[in-house]
Amino acid sequence: MGNISRHTGKNLGGLNQVSWIFREDVSFFTFNDLNLYCSVIPKIGGSWSSIYGTPETVQLESEQQDSPAGMKYIYKLKMLVPKDRAPVESELFRMTARPLIMKLTDKNGTIRIFGTMESPMKLTSKLMKPAAMETFNGYELLFTGEFTKPAGFLLPANGIIPDEDDQD
Repeated sequence: MGNISRHTGKNLGGLNQVSWIFREDVSFFTFNDLNLYCSVIPKIGGSWSSIYGTPETVQLESEQQDSPAGMKYIYKLKMLVPKDRAPVESELFRMTARPLIMKLTDKNGTIRIFGTMESPMKLTSKLMKPAAMETFNGYELLFTGEFTKPAGFLLPANGIIPDEDDQD
């Protein structure tokens, strides 16, 4: 049985970067049940795309629920993308109802993968244009997914799992 030790490094809140890839653009996906590390390799011509969210609006929630089939892990990523504009609407139209794999980097440098080949993330969005001029004008994005295992941590490119002491 392992111990959960006290963390002595930095523990900053917030997410720095949100990226996504269509499931069909992934050539290789592995997940190790023992340490929760995974690897995602895009197909030739496939790549990660980034999403800008207004700072302080990008939120990740997770919840564990017991179900008749066993534990399930529910993830919700919500963010605000500013300004009603054609390029954003076009990209959201392309993403909606398609299976997505998400990559989130937090302000500590931890990178996690949300979604798998069998259970991808899904996007819903809504345009918000309030009557008040000073209020936010743009899109609210919600990525959701339910999985049988927790979201994975991205295996470093060198394939070496870092020690807990190396992770700030």
